[in-house]
Amino acid sequence: MVLERLTIEEIIDSIEKQSFFKAVDDQYGFYIKVESYTDRIAAAIHDGHQLRPDLKDNCLLADEERLYEEDPFTALFIKDQPIVIKGLDSRFEYDLNRVFEDAIYETAWGKQVWKIPLTAEQIDLSREKYQRFYRMVDALIGKLSSLHETPIMVYDIHSYNYKRWDRKVPELNVGTSMLDRTKWKKQIDNYLLALECSFPTFWVAENNTFYGKGGFLGHIQKNFNNVLVLATEFSKYYCDELTGRFYWEQLEDTRRRLNSCFIKHDTRF
Repeated sequence: MVLERLTIEEIIDSIEKQSFFKAVDDQYGFYIKVESYTDRIAAAIHDGHQLRPDLKDNCLLADEERLYEEDPFTALFIKDQPIVIKGLDSRFEYDLNRVFEDAIYETAWGKQVWKIPLTAEQIDLSREKYQRFYRMVDALIGKLSSLHETPIMVYDIHSYNYKRWDRKVPELNVGTSMLDRTKWKKQIDNYLLALECSFPTFWVAENNTFYGKGGFLGHIQKNFNNVLVLATEFSKYYCDELTGRFYWEQLEDTRRRLNSCFIKHDTRF
């Protein structure tokens, strides 16, 4: 498929028509690929690093500082999946994993983000891009839900800086604290088992370092009944978390193993 640049209306229309397509929205805020209208979505909403020129000139944080809090290369892990969505903008412009009211930072992780406060126009444009992303998400999940009686699985892939912890932490953490553990017990347990089988040398934990309280999961859970969002955090063993320098063999190995995990989980549930 050829990568297209589409308006949000054209993207939603393509979804409604069940077209196969690969596109960025015309504001370059997000990427979506649909090769099959299956019952699972892979998402990397914090993979993005770009800032609009007016924001980059006004940002106090160096590229490495922003990359440290972003989730670089997580989109690579899921690129082979039939439905992929990923954020293209930095979470320092607007954070797709926060509720709308809290998505734009003035300070983040103890650091001031902007040299001078953002204008109302700058904030409105970022908020519009945030809303466009969620319009796409709602249209996509709504269409898949209408096509499948089985639950829709959303693999919400993130990464985190393990060196900032003063204790041993898992290579993989699944956050489930906002989920109905009784309703989704089989699917969650099978996912944890599939991760353990696919990453046999890793410590796979549930609600150890993160608890699955992100705005992306919360939005989907609020608006859809038969959708399970599996918030999955990889420690940044695959790169130098301070500089972002990546280790190619680790990246490729992670991609292959995660693909294997998704197949195992799909078969089990």
